[in-house]
Amino acid sequence: MTPRSPWITVAVFFGLFFGGGFAGDRLARLLAPSSALAEFVGFLVFPTAFAIGILAWVGASLPAAARRLMRLVRLRARPFSSDEKNPTGTIPPGSFAFVPVALVTCTLWGAVIAALSTELASGWVLCLYAALGLGYGLTCWKLAQTGFFGFPTE
Repeated sequence: MTPRSPWITVAVFFGLFFGGGFAGDRLARLLAPSSALAEFVGFLVFPTAFAIGILAWVGASLPAAARRLMRLVRLRARPFSSDEKNPTGTIPPGSFAFVPVALVTCTLWGAVIAALSTELASGWVLCLYAALGLGYGLTCWKLAQTGFFGFPTE
């Protein structure tokens, strides 16, 4: 895999985080126009899913990292031959964790907004946030899988 430009990575990362907050705020204003609490919760919906998704990705990648460490210890850190994978160009596994995390967190936050909504019935709002959470999680997963935003290293 060829590394992506850092500018693209930064734009995608901040777009998912802050763009998600902006979109969530706008959606909450549409569903519960007179509720400041709904706006606050709406602003947190997608950034929370993104932040917890990154932590889940790190956690899901730990078994693969442990296997790699054991393999390196077993081989006594001999240099990689030309037919082995280059370890610097790989994306750690586990990015699928974004999907269930976003689905659950968006549905939970959506329940709060559903209780405050004056424009749609609570069930529809909950379904809307569950569908948006699933879509957001799938988007984050695919972008992470293809290297459009980097795995946290520090």
